[in-house]
Amino acid sequence: MNGLDRVDIVLGVLREPSGRVWAEIRPEEAHLAGMLAFPGGKRRDGESLRDALRRELAEECGVEVRRARRLMEVAWEYPDRHLRLIAYEVTRWRGEPWGREGQRIVRRTLDAAARPEWLAAMPPANRGLINALVLPRCMAITPPASAGESADGWMTPVAAGLADLPASLIVNLRPGGDLSLSPGEWRDLAQVVSRAGHWPIVNPAGGAALPGGLPAGVGVHLNHARLMNATPATVESWQKQGRPVTAAVHDRVTLGHANDLAVDLATVSPVKATATHPDAAGIGWAAFADLAARARMPVLALGGLTTRDLPRAWRRGGHGIASISAFW
Repeated sequence: MNGLDRVDIVLGVLREPSGRVWAEIRPEEAHLAGMLAFPGGKRRDGESLRDALRRELAEECGVEVRRARRLMEVAWEYPDRHLRLIAYEVTRWRGEPWGREGQRIVRRTLDAAARPEWLAAMPPANRGLINALVLPRCMAITPPASAGESADGWMTPVAAGLADLPASLIVNLRPGGDLSLSPGEWRDLAQVVSRAGHWPIVNPAGGAALPGGLPAGVGVHLNHARLMNATPATVESWQKQGRPVTAAVHDRVTLGHANDLAVDLATVSPVKATATHPDAAGIGWAAFADLAARARMPVLALGGLTTRDLPRAWRRGGHGIASISAFW
C-alpha cells in the first residue's frame, strides 16, 4: 500500500424496484466535481460497516436503511491515500432521499441501456460498482468445437441451447481449437444470443484478431494472449462503443493487467480442477478470495463449478460464477 494508511469508505446504492438508482452530483469545490457519486463516507474507528452505512445515509440523504446487501469491495490508491470502498445495494429504506448537506441528488434508471452513460459519469474508482449492479452474475461459456467440426456444426447446437439457459447470462462465445468463424458468422451468432436476451461476448481462439463489424453492445473477451497484449487505449475504445470487456485472470500478475486496463469484469480460474483441464490443480477458494479483494471489477469464479457454488463465490467477494458444463 506504499506506506499509506487505509481508509474505509462505505457507500450505499439506493435502488428502487423499478431499477432507478439515487446518486449525488459532486459539488464544484469537491474532488471530481460534477461527476455522479453514491452517498457514503468514512467509517469511524470502532464502527461496524453496516453501522457506518446507516449513519452516512442518514446524515447525507435523510433515510433509514432497512435492507441492504453487500455489493462489492474495491481497493483504490490515490497519491495521498489508499481507499477501500465497500459498497452496499440498499433495496429498502424509510424516508425520501434528499441532500441534507446541500448536495444535488438525482434519481436515474440504471440498466443495460444506461450502463455506458453511468460509467462515463462516475469516477474511475466506482466503475466496478456500476458493472456489479448491471452485469449478470453468471457466464455461460460455450463448449469447444470437436476436432474437424465445421463452423455450422458448432454454431447450430450453441444457438439451439440458448433457449434452455436461465434468465439473462453473459454468453462467452468461444469456439476453441482450430475452428475459425468468418466475421459474418460471428455477427450472426452474436445477434442470436442478443435476441435470446443474453449478453454476447466474442472470444476467438489464441491470439486471433477480433472480428470486425460486430453489432453495437457485443462484448469482447481477453483471453491470456489478448490480455497481455492489450493496451488501455484499445480497451477504452471498445468500451466507448458500449462493448463490455471481460478478461481471463489466473493470478496476481494477470489481475494486475486487468486492473490497469480497467476491464469491466474478470473470470478467475481455475478454482477447482475441470474436465477440460484435468491436469491443472485448482487455486482454491482462499486464493480466489484474495484476487477478488484486489480486483477493481466484479469477478466470476471459474473452474469445476455449478450454480450451487454461487453462495460460496458471494461469501468470498465474487460476483458470481462462470462455467461450461453448468449451462450446456
